[in-house]
Amino acid sequence: MQDRTSKLQDEIISALYSSAAELLPPSRPLLLLAELTRSDKAFAAQYSLEQSRGAILATFNVEPHFIETYRELYSSQNPWLARSSYFQAEGLVWRGSEIVDPPRLKETEFHKLFLYGQAIGPTAHLVIRVRGSEVFHVMLTRRTGAEDYDAAALEICRLYAQHARRASDIADAGSVHRLVREGIDAAIDEIAAGVAIIEPPAAILHMNSTFAAIVVGAPAPARPPHSAPPKFSRLSRLHTEMRLPRPLIEALSSRVVPSFCNINTGSDERPRPISVGIRPVRLPAGFGGSSRNGFALIARTADAPFDVDEASLRAAYFLTAAEARICGALISGENVHVLSERLGISPQTARTHLKRIYDKTETTRQAELLRLLMTFAYRKPARVPEPVSRDLIASDMFLPRPERGLGRRD
Repeated sequence: MQDRTSKLQDEIISALYSSAAELLPPSRPLLLLAELTRSDKAFAAQYSLEQSRGAILATFNVEPHFIETYRELYSSQNPWLARSSYFQAEGLVWRGSEIVDPPRLKETEFHKLFLYGQAIGPTAHLVIRVRGSEVFHVMLTRRTGAEDYDAAALEICRLYAQHARRASDIADAGSVHRLVREGIDAAIDEIAAGVAIIEPPAAILHMNSTFAAIVVGAPAPARPPHSAPPKFSRLSRLHTEMRLPRPLIEALSSRVVPSFCNINTGSDERPRPISVGIRPVRLPAGFGGSSRNGFALIARTADAPFDVDEASLRAAYFLTAAEARICGALISGENVHVLSERLGISPQTARTHLKRIYDKTETTRQAELLRLLMTFAYRKPARVPEPVSRDLIASDMFLPRPERGLGRRD
């Protein structure tokens, strides 16, 4: 029995850090903690002591209905958290009866409407993290009529709280990296450059929306919400289903880097040339780890049209909305006659607008104006093609699926 307890404790600690690294769902550590403390239910939650409002973040054996109603109705009535003096220091563990006497608890609406329906009896409360008035805590419950939590169970809870606090720091650091990655992807998408990180031989570890659209040939997946771990998100699963074009895989296998690979996609009548730069990426070995080698792919397509940030242009040179639209048409390569037809104005009116633009921007020729407009220009991504069919994936245009890739668990 002692060996099993020690094994479960080690597994809980491992699960906490694996969950922080998004290798396991957050409910897994709660399940193990409930098993080790002989609890019927467990949930991790966030609560604002200032606003008396909270939400359940992860659960074990709690019905979805109660998760939603707790946030909407019952969190503000929580008699334990209302006594904020018990929840202002990290790492503390309390029996519910130490915070609120059972007779007093049974008189509350919270007990009658929330606890009674779930047959919740003795409880243990773990303070994981405190940030100002925000408290992150874990609650364990046993069924009505069960024995209260003993000292051994509370000691296990203290161990859990200690490592959960450290794991939350790791999760915070990971969220910073994800925020930076999402921001970089958004900026790169705006200049119509496709970027992907590949681990040999051809496993796609990461790619932005533009790369998915112009190289892989499938619609870019929607970005998952921050609360959905990427390991289990649709984005990661889709990466394992996407394949690089055969010429690009062959270029990667040649191991001549840095190098370029030119790919022609689209129809035979109107091919879409794509230039893909291949750059080596190496992560040195850290303490206890191993080095990683990969490729950074930078893809550009010649048919991505230019566009102008009209709001910034107007603010910089006091242009009117019509003048900014003229600039947008010019940067797309249209002449006065074409843009006047598209904008529904006469060529003479277009020339008048153009003269005013020259005056406001202190330019004298169209080439000089275009050079200035490039400061406010970006390339729009090519039109997203239709999804790649399963038949196409199985054809000789693609090599077999790599054995290892993001989202695959060996």
